[in-house]
Amino acid sequence: MAAGDHSKPFNLLRWFAWLSPIVIAATALANAWLISNFLNNHLFQREASISREFVQNILVADGSLEFLTRPNDAVLAERFRNTVEHLSSMRDVLRANVFGQDRTILWSSDPQLIGRRFADNDELDDAMKGELVVHAGRITASTQQKREHEGLNPSIEFFVESYIPVKRPDGGQIVGVVELYKAPLALSEAINEGRVQVGLTALGSALLLYLTLFWMIRRADSTIQRQHSRLIEAETLAVVGELTSSVAHNIRNPLSSIRSAAELALEAPTDDCSEQANDIIREVDRISARITELLSFSGKAMEPGAPVDLQALLDRCVADHAAAFERQGQTLACDCAVARPVVAADIALLRQVFDSLLSNAAEAMQAGGHCQVSLVADGAQRLRVDIADHGGGVARDLREQVFRPFFTTKPKGLGLGLPLARRVVERYGGKLSLDAAAAGGTIVSVILPRA
Repeated sequence: MAAGDHSKPFNLLRWFAWLSPIVIAATALANAWLISNFLNNHLFQREASISREFVQNILVADGSLEFLTRPNDAVLAERFRNTVEHLSSMRDVLRANVFGQDRTILWSSDPQLIGRRFADNDELDDAMKGELVVHAGRITASTQQKREHEGLNPSIEFFVESYIPVKRPDGGQIVGVVELYKAPLALSEAINEGRVQVGLTALGSALLLYLTLFWMIRRADSTIQRQHSRLIEAETLAVVGELTSSVAHNIRNPLSSIRSAAELALEAPTDDCSEQANDIIREVDRISARITELLSFSGKAMEPGAPVDLQALLDRCVADHAAAFERQGQTLACDCAVARPVVAADIALLRQVFDSLLSNAAEAMQAGGHCQVSLVADGAQRLRVDIADHGGGVARDLREQVFRPFFTTKPKGLGLGLPLARRVVERYGGKLSLDAAAAGGTIVSVILPRA
């Protein structure tokens, strides 16, 4: 990020959590609306087709169809009237109108409309061209202002209006149009029930889709976060490796000189300084060993682990640190009673881990503090080492940050001890975690697979 850039990092999960419901809900509603309209129109068209076949058949069957071309024929008029009376008695019919070729109503179930002519009716124009026109709507104050809707019962809210073209028996010329106004209660109930089912299905599908995608995005976000953390750690450890190489190069040569001086002092025939010289040699060897371990850690290649007796290693580490704890007025105890506590690891690197953890425990406690080291079986295939101190503890929000390279709560700390320790443990298939101890302080747990 460039200097001065204070923009917040992109949060994939948060953006998905609020944006995806809007998109999914809008998509589900649009699909539900389209499906509902398609089903409704299909049902209306199907019912209108059945009505068209019925009307065409009854008019052709008794010859009353000729009345539409010869409306002044009294015999045909009587026959036609007797036939179309059946239309008004059809189920759910509110009104039936019969238009002649000149768009004049030749017969209607409402006698007041007979003889009236509707020249500005678009649906009637389409029917005169041979189309089956179906229109559904609600009877409101605005629709009643249309001339063809005058006189309809306002208590009937929903209606279906069908314009049925009537053809000659040979299927040629359009000789008239039958208009049917219906209030299909059963069909309306079925349509409403279908709409509810479509809506519930769309809602359920949207919810299932959201939950599935949320689960996938959450896992993806978690994976991205882990990979991001590992990338940062890898970059940091690369710097650590370079730093380690530089430190090793600049310290090893002086150590060689110190060791040579100590060896010469041992060979001098004058004053007896063998004890001091031996201390110098021992400490120089210890520093050199630590540098070798650090170099081994920073290297890219990792040697396969060898069998390590974890109990014996812990006993040696505790024995080495016991004197340091005593000088600070602290106590250190070890409880390691596990059958065959063998793990596969590099013994030098593993010792570095426990030395670092014990040093941290000593620094965290005041005089009178106690540190307990325990080795227990963690299931059949793993061993767990707990190092519990009675220090001040680590705040909950810092328990993961202390494993970041160069992050430290110590005034003079470098912030590499715990990150290096975790890195070593994870190299050999283990896990290192930090938590608050039950009796106060901190407990660090190291879990390693058995060899």
